[in-house]
Amino acid sequence: SHQHNPFAAISSGFSEPEEESGEVFGFSLLYSGSFICESDISEMGRLRFNMGLNPETFRWNLQPGKSFHSPECLMVYSKAGLGEMSRKFHCIVRNRIVPERFRDEPCPILLNSWEASYFDVTHSKIVSLSGAAAKLGIEMIVLDDGWFANRNDATSSLGDWKPDRKKFPFGIRGVAHQVEGEGLKFGIWIEPEMVSIDSELYRAHPEWCLHVPGREIHLGRNQLVLDLTRKEVVDGIYSLIKELIESSKSVSYIKWDMNRHLTEVYSTALQPEEQGEVEHRYVMALYGMHRRLSKDFPDIRIEGCSGGGGRFDLGMLYFIPQIWC
Repeated sequence: SHQHNPFAAISSGFSEPEEESGEVFGFSLLYSGSFICESDISEMGRLRFNMGLNPETFRWNLQPGKSFHSPECLMVYSKAGLGEMSRKFHCIVRNRIVPERFRDEPCPILLNSWEASYFDVTHSKIVSLSGAAAKLGIEMIVLDDGWFANRNDATSSLGDWKPDRKKFPFGIRGVAHQVEGEGLKFGIWIEPEMVSIDSELYRAHPEWCLHVPGREIHLGRNQLVLDLTRKEVVDGIYSLIKELIESSKSVSYIKWDMNRHLTEVYSTALQPEEQGEVEHRYVMALYGMHRRLSKDFPDIRIEGCSGGGGRFDLGMLYFIPQIWC
């Protein structure tokens, strides 16, 4: 989250660590879900550090013959302060964690439509924006929120990933083609893990969101979280993303957003004794979607976003080369 990144650094001695001197131990969890980070000193003066899955809501029913893989923790030692620790982390992340396809490719200079138009995006506005951007040496236009059917504010339509024909009469393919005509690449915003109550998807499948049966459903940013522990949910959403990419024929970049926390973490597809598995299953399903996307569309650059840098961790960087923050 924005408040608790899965990272910690511990220095030796009783003073705060220096940038260029002192022993520092760095820890970064390769995981995008609920985690715990704790340390204590024993009566003998020994420091114990623990980082991993948060046990407060986690329970896993490990069946005979099955296995469970816990998240890895990347550990770094520096004898030259925080600076050396940071550089070692940077080197490992660049060379061993981010997708190989994008390791040595500079990020494109892009212009995102959000601050320019917010939800009021249209074919003509994006084409006009791309013409101005091209003159400034900008390399890509990213069509942000507001491009899909009936999405005029934050209260509706998440989950209905079809272009609004009033705003984009020639579809995404049409506007992308004209953007490319200006010599720019084209990117698009999606928030696949979410659903609005006022949406075709929710009206068809209200059971597809995380919720506790018999209790009031609470919205966050006017939206609910889809239950990615359900295979039909993952397959259904992925098919919409795939159709969007293939029909446009021009998507070079995806901004993958996630604008609310997981609450009421209960899946009606699982048994009561399996509810402690929901959070972890969710994260694994999310990774699975990114794995499929990178396999089907290896040249599409994905930028992670969660209200900014709310999901900036090495688990996500293993699948996507950059994070908006």
